[in-house]
Amino acid sequence: MVYRAIGLMSGSSLDGLDIVFAEFQESAGKWTFQIQKAACLPYEKEWMERLSSAPSLSARDYLRLHADYGHYLGHLVNQFIEDNGLQFQVAVVASHGHTSFHQPPYFTAQLGEGAAIAAETGLPVVADLRALDVALGGQGAPIVPIGERLLLPQHSLLLNIGGIANISI
Repeated sequence: MVYRAIGLMSGSSLDGLDIVFAEFQESAGKWTFQIQKAACLPYEKEWMERLSSAPSLSARDYLRLHADYGHYLGHLVNQFIEDNGLQFQVAVVASHGHTSFHQPPYFTAQLGEGAAIAAETGLPVVADLRALDVALGGQGAPIVPIGERLLLPQHSLLLNIGGIANISI
């Protein structure tokens, strides 16, 4: 089975939105992948300010930002699809969102309403990727090791150098 997906990630550095179009293939329990297109779309100053101010917003303003950022992400996905000629090739969008609160074992919150992304793109969206792990008593982070285990089994050690570095063993 072949899966074609767009993935979105916004890290704590606020440098921009990382976006990728990748093809995943599963055969007899073995997964392979190919990155087809990727970009880091720098945030405009307005978005850097809005995202960094999220923890101090009122509940109403926070939810408005959550929706606005989701629509913005949807717009960027549409632009990425158009710029790269990917019309009718994307089956799903997976959005990590932008983490604004992360306090396991109690809660985690990522900005970027999945429904708003879906409304803009017309595509199915998978979002809120950390919440179930936190609800089950986990840390909700890092979320990468399962993908690394399935897609890069030949590597015994992987280093993620982001706003917060971590190692998967």
